[in-house]
Amino acid sequence: MEYKKQTRLSMFLALSILLSIIESFFPILSGILPGMKLGIANIIIVIVMFLYGRKDAFLISILRVLLMGMLRSGVFSIAFFFSLTGSLFSIGIMALLYKTKLSIIGVSIIGSIFHSVGQMITAILILKIPNLIYYLPFMVLFSLITGLLTGYLAKQSIQYIQRRL
Repeated sequence: MEYKKQTRLSMFLALSILLSIIESFFPILSGILPGMKLGIANIIIVIVMFLYGRKDAFLISILRVLLMGMLRSGVFSIAFFFSLTGSLFSIGIMALLYKTKLSIIGVSIIGSIFHSVGQMITAILILKIPNLIYYLPFMVLFSLITGLLTGYLAKQSIQYIQRRL
């Protein structure tokens, strides 16, 4: 791997971790919609996917989840598994869609929705509460909004980065 690319990807990883940490200090909707976050660190994942490709986005996504698990919730905690499965579902669908005719924003929205679906499946399996499925429509609605925001900010960032590089 060329050093410039490796350095940039390392900086993107650090930035995604920093955004995750910052976001954890502001539980925006925890009283209204438990477990909901804006997912601003996912802006970095979308940027990396569209600038460097699927493999690098997957690597950054998984490393962020592992490192955040070590730093915040503990690896192999319930929160870690929610984050891991959400990330795997999200990065998986975005990897399938990013070379299609969908826009960055469209890919981000679908990735956000699948992140929620992955978390819901994990919650139902770990907590053994099938009725949690009724919470999914609220999660999907929130995912539409956060995916739109994430995709828009990622698109603007990519345009800025491309002009600067």
